Amino acid sequence: MHAIHGIDYVERAGTPLALDLYLPEGNSPSGLVLFAHGGGFVKGDRTAAPAEKLAKRLTALGAAVASVSYRLRTEDRALPVQQRRHIYANRKKAISLGVKLAHNHMGPRFEAARQDVGDAISFLRNGNGPCDFSQSKFGFIGISAGGMIGLSLACPDPLLPSYEKPACVVTLGAALQHPWTLQSDTPPCLMLHSVEDRIVPTENCSVIRSYIDEVHAPIEVQLCERRGHNAPVHALFRDSAPDGTPYWLQALALLRQTGVLSPLPAGA
Repeated sequence: MHAIHGIDYVERAGTPLALDLYLPEGNSPSGLVLFAHGGGFVKGDRTAAPAEKLAKRLTALGAAVASVSYRLRTEDRALPVQQRRHIYANRKKAISLGVKLAHNHMGPRFEAARQDVGDAISFLRNGNGPCDFSQSKFGFIGISAGGMIGLSLACPDPLLPSYEKPACVVTLGAALQHPWTLQSDTPPCLMLHSVEDRIVPTENCSVIRSYIDEVHAPIEVQLCERRGHNAPVHALFRDSAPDGTPYWLQALALLRQTGVLSPLPAGA
């Protein structure tokens, strides 16, 4: 694995935001996986341990991985007034539908982070980085707040800035703030959650499942047997679903199905 750290992709209020790019050694990447860390939009870092662990596994399979920084603790006034009004209206609607998240998880901090990661996608797509990803399929893996970003990019609100949708999304301990944006052509997603989570309550899974069933969206929600907010991260690497399939293999199958990873050779 070859790592290129600290690639600036956008500047916000005079401060650059950066990403780290991990490439398979000696090979052209089969596709690109964006990774977004967690931390409730107030903390977290693109260099956190899960980023490098994912990068080692995925680059060994031929994919490139970009671990992205985004704004934290963004103040409301950092976004335009019209955007803020729409964000507040969305939050009110989400709460009325039973979405249970902290206000900051559904407010301007969340939207600022979503826009940052969307700009990171555009940066890589436009050939500004060290590799040409203009024709690559790209997937998304996000933990907690990072997973919320990925889901919102896959299920965008048409009244907020839009970005290219990922080919697929894998989330660990996340929720979709705006379940009404789900469509039948939403990119395939795997949402892994714990059976008990006090930060992103497990009840949110029931909310999104009702919308999945209504529009037949290609989203699978799975509850691992572990408890706690960080449990899905451990489950992804160590545990299996009730049918005996390791969660990691489920994630790889999704990446292969959507062309982010090369398919397995016949008979493998």
